[in-house]
Amino acid sequence: MEPTYQPAAAEARLRARWRELNLGAADPTSGRPAFSIALPPPNITGSLHMGHALNLVIQDALCRYHRMRGFEVCWVPGTDHAAIATQNVIERQLAAEGTSKEELGREAFGRRVDDWYRTYRGRIREQMEALGASCDWGRERFTLDPEYVRVIRIVFGELYRQGLIYRGPRIVNWCPRCRSAISDEEVTYQEQDDTFYFVRYRGAEGGEGLVVATTRPETILADVAVAVAPGDERYRSLLGTRVLDPLDGRELPVLEDRAVDPKLGTGALKITPGHSADDYEVGQRHELPILTVISLDGMMIAPRFPDLDGRPVAEARELAAQRLRAGGAMVREEPLRHQVGHCDRCGTVIEPLVTPQWWVRVRPLADPAAEVVEQDRIEIHPHQFRAQYLDWLAGLRDWCISRQLWLGHRIPVSTCANGHRFAWVEEPDCCPECGSLELEADPDVLDTWFSSALWPFATLGWPDPNPAFDRFYPTSVLSTAREILQHWVVRMVMTGLRFTAEIPFHDVLFHATILGEDGARMAKSRGNVVDPLDMARKHGADALRAWAASVAMGTQDARFDETRLAGFAKFANKLWNMNRLLQQSFSRAGAGELVPAVAEVPPEELQTVDRWILSRLARLTRTVTHSLDVFDFGEAISAGYDFAWHELADWYLELVKGRLEAADPGARFVTRLALLRTSQLLHPIVPFLTDALAEHYEGAPASLDLATWPEPAAWEDAAAEASFGAFQGLVMALRHWLQELGVPSHRGGERLPFAVLREGPELSFPEAREYLQALLPVRWVAADGDLATRPQVVAGATTLALGADLSGSAPDWRAGLGRELLRVSSHRESLERKLAGPFAVKAAPQVVAGVREQLDRERLREELLRGVFES
Repeated sequence: MEPTYQPAAAEARLRARWRELNLGAADPTSGRPAFSIALPPPNITGSLHMGHALNLVIQDALCRYHRMRGFEVCWVPGTDHAAIATQNVIERQLAAEGTSKEELGREAFGRRVDDWYRTYRGRIREQMEALGASCDWGRERFTLDPEYVRVIRIVFGELYRQGLIYRGPRIVNWCPRCRSAISDEEVTYQEQDDTFYFVRYRGAEGGEGLVVATTRPETILADVAVAVAPGDERYRSLLGTRVLDPLDGRELPVLEDRAVDPKLGTGALKITPGHSADDYEVGQRHELPILTVISLDGMMIAPRFPDLDGRPVAEARELAAQRLRAGGAMVREEPLRHQVGHCDRCGTVIEPLVTPQWWVRVRPLADPAAEVVEQDRIEIHPHQFRAQYLDWLAGLRDWCISRQLWLGHRIPVSTCANGHRFAWVEEPDCCPECGSLELEADPDVLDTWFSSALWPFATLGWPDPNPAFDRFYPTSVLSTAREILQHWVVRMVMTGLRFTAEIPFHDVLFHATILGEDGARMAKSRGNVVDPLDMARKHGADALRAWAASVAMGTQDARFDETRLAGFAKFANKLWNMNRLLQQSFSRAGAGELVPAVAEVPPEELQTVDRWILSRLARLTRTVTHSLDVFDFGEAISAGYDFAWHELADWYLELVKGRLEAADPGARFVTRLALLRTSQLLHPIVPFLTDALAEHYEGAPASLDLATWPEPAAWEDAAAEASFGAFQGLVMALRHWLQELGVPSHRGGERLPFAVLREGPELSFPEAREYLQALLPVRWVAADGDLATRPQVVAGATTLALGADLSGSAPDWRAGLGRELLRVSSHRESLERKLAGPFAVKAAPQVVAGVREQLDRERLREELLRGVFES
């Protein structure tokens, strides 16, 4: 074995081996129980980010764990075409080349998109494999694959024929730059400095009327009412009356509605159903008309106001404010910082607009989707998101599924010259109702979330009968981000139940959101984005994976911390060196480069420390197994780390080094078993390292994925744990005592003499005194003389005393002890002088308390040093 672990070389070698083994390939005809995951498809628009990496680790750990548990594992990978994002990227490329999609034409633009998809689809897979993803690559899917497109059209057609898809005008998030409706998930909110305009709407019959606060005076031209909160006494006398639009004098009714917050602004709300989603709902409740004053390109439509007509919204806002000031309607203006929605693809401010779109009528789909969670047929982790899921379904509105883009799945609907509209799966030549050959295809494409909602069953070959669907659907687990609970998780449940009569997955995991080191969400504009592939190259893929597992489910927001990755890289090297210790002990004994199999040694022939580490290993096996069963990846890696470093390395290997060199059968058997078992338990999370370690063991499989998951066996030994645990307490007490004296842990042969003044459980087993000498620079002497007057160490029921006169100790050690005594004594005196002076009165109480604690520690240390030096 190399002196240190070399992750880059190991990872390249093992990726090639896993491909040769076809490690992720699932056999639907096997007799093993099934475990399946449909990978949430990353957008094909670029590189994997830290959230993708975290989610890959969760899924890969579960898949590797279940392979070792004897399951037939099917992990279906794939990518999403990400229509808006991809179109924006390619449009920017075309702009840089001095052209546009319109100049290129649809056919040439389509070829450009296909080339781009081929390039990036391969890159995404390379990145996933670099992080260790053990998918069934033979089942890789893309949301524009012909088979997938067919499923989309079948589902659309069924919903259309059932009356659950319809076309009509409703309010949508409109991006004037993309010229398309976009989903709520594609709207990002950014803080923006604006003005809160307080505008008077005078009474139509005279009187002062009321004052409305708004950030959008340009949309006053589309107001159709003014609403106040029910029961607001300030406006009771105005209910049922009419006020005047302060820009063009139209009469507007004053009404009550529950949407109004009486504490916001003036408590009176201008109702503009054509340009506000909330106002649209108010308008629907009160059957108000809809007026539109902003066009699809974001320009004003105001022919009666030439100074506003055709202007960009931002310019029109200030011009409208000037008109209000000039007309005396502007009461006051206040600065306002608030959240404004932007298109997350191009950054343009979103305009809520009423446009004709395709919609899914969701209520018949939402109710069954709520029932399966209420009945715990689908379990959500962490549990708090269960309520969010159900709340979202309870208030769900019809879903806009059309987009005005060139790229994406075309709406599979055509209309003939006689006005017959119909849905289709294969592109039609004529109208099925009248035979007309004059057909016009719908110009829109489907929302990406519509196609993604079918992912779990569409990727497994539905609707055609096939063994993969029968075996692996419903899938076992969905792991995803909380941000898409509403937009994706809910919709997969709705469509899965509607079309397969089954839930799409049994468990839903919402993993942590990875923040930048500054605690803010990662964003290129903030400069805090971390590339997971860079981290994998720098520290090793397994260091990244171990860190990701440690934060995966413990909290919902986790700061990226590179120092912890560096710590896990050191842990990988520590494990390597622990295994190297064993391998070299066999190699020096002529056993070759592989650690050979070793005959089992019965418990009665093992030493206490052997039985202790086997008992601890049995407990670790139970802990890691349970942790992975309940998706507690943080506990799994933490338990493995603590056992390997702080028990196996710090205690067991320290005590058995000599026995290994002496070819002791018990030490060899237990060390080999503990190291290989530790690798098996850590394998789902750090598979590169553990497979690289297993290569050095005779009889180990080509990958630990092919090994059997360990069972705790009958190794738990409460007596050994109690005895060795008490002994550890004595070692730590004595080690601290020596550190206080400035005695190094290993003194190169010079050892302090100790006698046992009182023996308790800490020294109750036969090897205890031998172990203590192996771990610390001490030697045993007979208990003679007046031990009560000598410096003592107490741990539990055991008391040790310096067992002999130290006057004959090595001169350099005694001289060092004297120098340390003088230093501590001098420091103690300086602290006493400090506390006796003005500092004790002038300094902050907590600072003074800290100095007093420091003085107490120095006094105790001086007493110890003096006692030893003078003994």
